Amino acid sequence: MRIIRWLGIVLLGSWLLSGCSLNPAQPETSSPAPQPLAEPAPPVREVPLSAELLYQILIAEFAAQQGELHLAAQAYLQTAITSRDARLANRATRMAVYSRDLNLALQAAELWAELAPEQLEARQSLAALLLRHGQADAAVAHMQQVITLAPQGPGQGFMIISNLLSQENDRQLAMQIMEQLVAQYPDEPLAHYAHAHLASQLGENELALLVLDRLLAQSPRMLDARVLQGRVHHAMGNQAEALESILRALRQQPDNHQMRMIYARMLVDAQQLEEARRQFRILVKNQPDDSDIVYALALLAMELGDLDEAESSFLQLLKLGERSDEARIALGQLAEQRQQGNEAIEWYRSISPNSERYMDAQLQAAQLIFRQQGLTAALSFLRGLSLHSQEDIAQRYLGEAELLAAGGQLEQAMEVYDEGVALFLNHPELRYGRALLAEKLDRLEQLEQDLRRILASNPEHVHALNALGYTLVDRTARVEEGFDYIQRAYQLSPSDPAILDSMGWAYFRLGQLNEALSYLRQGYAIMPDAEIAAHLGEVLWTMGQHEEALQIWRKAEQQDPEHRVLRETLQRLAP
Repeated sequence: MRIIRWLGIVLLGSWLLSGCSLNPAQPETSSPAPQPLAEPAPPVREVPLSAELLYQILIAEFAAQQGELHLAAQAYLQTAITSRDARLANRATRMAVYSRDLNLALQAAELWAELAPEQLEARQSLAALLLRHGQADAAVAHMQQVITLAPQGPGQGFMIISNLLSQENDRQLAMQIMEQLVAQYPDEPLAHYAHAHLASQLGENELALLVLDRLLAQSPRMLDARVLQGRVHHAMGNQAEALESILRALRQQPDNHQMRMIYARMLVDAQQLEEARRQFRILVKNQPDDSDIVYALALLAMELGDLDEAESSFLQLLKLGERSDEARIALGQLAEQRQQGNEAIEWYRSISPNSERYMDAQLQAAQLIFRQQGLTAALSFLRGLSLHSQEDIAQRYLGEAELLAAGGQLEQAMEVYDEGVALFLNHPELRYGRALLAEKLDRLEQLEQDLRRILASNPEHVHALNALGYTLVDRTARVEEGFDYIQRAYQLSPSDPAILDSMGWAYFRLGQLNEALSYLRQGYAIMPDAEIAAHLGEVLWTMGQHEEALQIWRKAEQQDPEHRVLRETLQRLAP
C-alpha cells in the first residue's frame, strides 16, 4: 500500500493540522464570515518627533539590529513611557516577547493598552500576557474587550480568543475561560463554533462534538461547523461519521474545491478508492492544471490497476511540467507491469542526471537490463553512467554489488562492497549491504563489525538492529543478546513484518512457543513471504500442528520454490 501512503502525503490538508476554517461560516449564508485577523488599528494620539525622542528611538533600534533584543525592549519601553506614544509601547511589547522577557512584555502591553484602549491588537496581546502570568480574571476582562472591538463582529473576536487560548498549557483553565465568555453570547453561533474549535484543538473531541451537535441543530446550514464536525470525527477514527459530515457540507456547496479535496482525501484514508477516484476526476475536470490533483488521480489509478488512466495522468503531468521525475519513474513502472522492458528502461534513462531521483531510476534500469540482457550488459550500463556527486558514486557501488550478488558472483560482489566502504567509510547503506552479503558467505564476524559500526553512529537504525539481532539468534548461541537487539527494533517499528518474524523466531529459539506463534502469525498476515512461512511452519510443526504447517509451506513453495530458508526447513522437517 505504498501508493496510498504517498497519497496521504500528497493530499494532507492543513485542515487536519489546524483549526483553520474554509470560510468561517455564518449560520444561514455562504458569504465569508469574520476572520481571526487583526484589522488596522484605530488612529492613536500622534506624538511630535523631537530630536531627543528620535535619538532614543535610534538607540533602541540599533540595539535591536545588534541582536540585543532585551536592551532594545527596555529602551523602547522607556521612550514609550516618556513620550506616551502607543506605537513605541507596541514596539516595546514585541521586542520584550522576542527576548522572552515576559515581565517586561507585560509592562509594555499594559502601557500599550492604556494608550490605545480601542486597539484590538493591544488588548489581545495584554490578555495573552496576563494569562501567562496567571492573572486569568484580568485576562478575561481584556478578552471581553477583544470580542467587543473586533471590527467584523463578536464572531471574529471569539475566533481570536480561541486561537489565543489554544496556546495555554492549562487546558482546563482555557476551556473554563471560553465557556465563561460564550455564556455571555448565547445567541451568537460563531461563539459556539469557536468553543468547539478550541475544544478540538485541545484534544477535547467529545466536548467539541457535543457543542457542534447543539450548534448544528440550531444552524444546520453552518458550513464550517459541519466541516469541523467531520474533522473531529476523523481525529477520533470515526471514518463513517466523518465522511457523512463532509459529504453533507459538500452537498451544500458542491462547487467548493477545497471541501471536495477534503472529502476525497478522507475517502482515501477510508480505503474507498473507487469513490475517491470519482471525486478526483471531478476535481481534475474543474482544475486540469492543478498538478497535485492530477498526481493524486494518477496514483489512485495505478493503485486500482487502471494502467491506461494512470499513464494518461502521468503524461498530463509531463505536459504541465510538474513532478516530472515522479511521472517518468511511474511511467517506467507502468511499462514494466505491461512487460514492456525496453520502454521502461527508456523512461528511467530519461531522468535528468541533476535529479535527486536519478540514481534510483538508473539502478532500476540496470535491474531490467540484467533480467533482459544479463549481468555483463547491466554492469556495463552502470559503469558508463555520468555521475555528478559522491552519493551517486556510492549508489553505483551498491548497484554493482547487488547485481553481482544476484548473478551468483558473491566474492566479486564482496570486493565491490569492500572498495565502496574503503571510499565511503561511514556510508550506512554500503556497510549494511556488505553485512547482509557477509551473512550469505558465513562471515559473521564481518557482519557484526559492520552492523555495530552503523549502530555506533545511529543507535536507532532499525534494520541494523534487526539484522544483528536475528543473526545472533539464528546463527549463534547468543540468543538472549540477539533478542535484546530485536526488541529494540520492535519498539521502533512494531508493525514491520520482518521484525515480527525476528521476534517470533527469537521466542522460538528461547523455547517460548506460544509467543513465537503469535508474532509469526502477525508477520505472516502482513507479508506472507517464504521466510516467514518457513518459520511459522516450523513453530506449528514443533507444536504438533503438522497439517497447518504443511499447508503454509506448500503455499510458500508455490510462490518461491528456491528460497534458501524454506528449502532447508522442508528438507529438515518434511522431506
